[in-house]
Amino acid sequence: MGNIPQYGKYIAYARVPPDRLLSGLLTVNIRNSYDNSDNKDDTNQAYYDHWDRLSTGQKQSYPYGDTRPLTNVSDVVEDPGRGDKCQTFGDYDCFLFWVAGGMTLGSLTYGSSNSYEGPGGVDYGTLYASIADTRCNSYVRSHLIARSNNAHGHGRDASQNYLKSIGIKKEKALVDDVVATAADTSTYGDDGIHTEYIYNNTMYSSFHGPNDNKFSLENVGNNTFYTPVRDVSIYGSHRLSTTDLTDPTGYKDEEGTWYRVIHHDTTFWSLNVEVLLYGYIDGGGAGTGAVADKIRTDYNINVFYQPFGETPELDFSITEWST
Repeated sequence: MGNIPQYGKYIAYARVPPDRLLSGLLTVNIRNSYDNSDNKDDTNQAYYDHWDRLSTGQKQSYPYGDTRPLTNVSDVVEDPGRGDKCQTFGDYDCFLFWVAGGMTLGSLTYGSSNSYEGPGGVDYGTLYASIADTRCNSYVRSHLIARSNNAHGHGRDASQNYLKSIGIKKEKALVDDVVATAADTSTYGDDGIHTEYIYNNTMYSSFHGPNDNKFSLENVGNNTFYTPVRDVSIYGSHRLSTTDLTDPTGYKDEEGTWYRVIHHDTTFWSLNVEVLLYGYIDGGGAGTGAVADKIRTDYNINVFYQPFGETPELDFSITEWST
């Protein structure tokens, strides 16, 4: 069974007024919340030690793909060597983004309309032949500046793609030419776009003093902890909800589908920070991209944004704003 990138989703929402240009630094911190005091080992160590007791879904899920961890550069299963050391804190991932932009919000555009009273005298209000949201648009952009984790020491051969798959994709365009020249074809596509991944670009301080070499993280080979993050998406959205009636009897002999607006937010929009977390389907056997019903462990997730410009303070919520 190949690697199955199943995931669970966490979203934080910030309420923002329209037509305000934002620019600032946004951080996302995720860590395994099974503290050392709980006497639990880090994820990869626990999976190695208890492999025979795991469910089918746990074994099949990414990054394990039915292979007991850890697989080194020579494709050999290895004991991480952290058994009974309670190093769950090593399972963290920290991101620093520069986020800029905003949203425009405006009134909807309607097709032909008429009122409709349904069976039993139910008043459905005004229905429209079409509803278009042409005046609302997101201009939110994000740039990943830095990432820090302890999971960048895994094997790098073709069969062990854990390192690349946890990279957050960035795209860069050529400055001097829309179309890549012959010299650029190894890095840039024909459209002039270059894609890269940030796995970890931070330095580890070795001034901890004498300690077990397994935890000397200046040695890249010791950075074999787990990160739960598949991707981080930052984007703007606003609520638009409609309902419809198809071929409504009594609607003045009009056929087809007619629509009614339930709500359309025009006084605020949401800045969404969406974190996809690797998980698994307990019974296994799901295809690529299936949404997990189990998350591998518990996580503490913190999102903080310090914008400058026309809206200096924003509040985040784990539920979408409705007012």
